[in-house]
Amino acid sequence: MTVTTLILLARVLHNLGSTVWAGFVMLVGFWFIGPHIDGDPDRARRLRQTMVNRAASLVAPAALVSVASGLYLFRTLHGGAWSRADLVLAVGAITAVLSFLVGAIGTGPPERRLAQLDALVARGAARTAEVAEIAALERRVQLAARVIAILLLVSCGAMAVARYL
Repeated sequence: MTVTTLILLARVLHNLGSTVWAGFVMLVGFWFIGPHIDGDPDRARRLRQTMVNRAASLVAPAALVSVASGLYLFRTLHGGAWSRADLVLAVGAITAVLSFLVGAIGTGPPERRLAQLDALVARGAARTAEVAEIAALERRVQLAARVIAILLLVSCGAMAVARYL
């Protein structure tokens, strides 16, 4: 396989992975992570958890493919060069990697814990402390989702304009 073929394949993978990843994050981060959906925060949480559980098998690999192919492209096409465009691409790459880390740390464990607590609530076995924990975890997930969405918006914007600098 030639270098050009590898670069084209990496670009396709990077664009597809980034589209799936950023699209899902924008949808969840700005639409479903509102304080209420139809005035019902429990419904909003259940809907978000359903989306997250169903999409996790697609979005997490898409994010990994996006980051890995992006790093390959940056190293291959911009390694050692530090023009203004390269700096803007680096900002985009850094914000994307930060977004990935915030997602892995800020939403993964709390979502798993929320699923456990929801099972307790469904059985009627939740105590006051667990109800308070649900509220705290909800706030953490909402904040993390918005931070991730903002970081990805910066990343997408940086990568979109870098070529023209």
